[in-house]
Amino acid sequence: MPADLHLTLVLPGLLWPHQDIIVPVVPLPALDKLRHWGQFSAQTSSRSQLFRQYLWQGSWVQQVCGQYNLDSSGNSLIATPISQIAGMHQLQYIDGKSLSLSIEEASAFCSVLNKWLQAENWQFHPVKANLWLLTSSQRMAFSVPSILDLGGSINSEIKPTGTDALLILQRQTELQMLLYQHPINQQRSARGLPTINSLWFEPDSAGTADSKIPLYTNSSWAVNTHELPANYAALADTMFGKDKDKIVLFNDALCTVVNQGDVYLYTQILQQWEQDWWQPLLNALQNKQLRQLNIHCENGLLQIRKPWLNFFRHKAKPFNGLSL
Repeated sequence: MPADLHLTLVLPGLLWPHQDIIVPVVPLPALDKLRHWGQFSAQTSSRSQLFRQYLWQGSWVQQVCGQYNLDSSGNSLIATPISQIAGMHQLQYIDGKSLSLSIEEASAFCSVLNKWLQAENWQFHPVKANLWLLTSSQRMAFSVPSILDLGGSINSEIKPTGTDALLILQRQTELQMLLYQHPINQQRSARGLPTINSLWFEPDSAGTADSKIPLYTNSSWAVNTHELPANYAALADTMFGKDKDKIVLFNDALCTVVNQGDVYLYTQILQQWEQDWWQPLLNALQNKQLRQLNIHCENGLLQIRKPWLNFFRHKAKPFNGLSL
């Protein structure tokens, strides 16, 4: 591991947003020591902004078409398969890896949709199992929040606006009817898996990632990246002999957990990270194997360096999920 390395750890969902659910205090001494050494800058951003900043550069559609050899000359939308559950005042949904959707199932779903919408020349491509691309000869002008920013629920105020908003709403309704009780979903229900009963359409999105900085992530939204190591030791093995001064690790494992308000799993993941990341990163800073560590989430940026001299600063309060 290069001694002058600057490592940025991007953790969307790191801070707990649910004021009605209290996060139990769990011992995270290494994280607390890192927070004690660090300087926090409040920089509020949406989750989609964080994804765009680190995971791709330029048009997401163009990047994906280039990676998967798809025609990018037409009009394209991002299509996210979701499992909707009706609530009292809003729809709850599950997306991403929580769907446990295989690429084979995604291909089968897309084949069904393509046959259904063949006359409209809509073509679905399962570029990832849980993130699809829709291409069409028809240009569709509308705006809508990204699925990344919905936080696991859709209320009546969240809907497409613009020239073709009604078309998008119509297609969503038609596809819900098609997917409801479809044999693929019946098979998933029999296996205890969420049914894919809706799609969330959104326009192309432009990213600002620096392509010169190596990116390690398992996010479905990322394009042309390295696999996220399981822990710091695996990262050190990966980096051995490589002369890099900056790298980015992007871990979105907390996103769905926070969306669903699962405080038990949230604390479990934090405790696992204490073992896999916080303590080894603290050791690396202490041993001058790492020059600077940045921790970035939707609420801001924590910049951490080992102090040259012992300095007085009030000891950081134990991490409570509410602030860094």
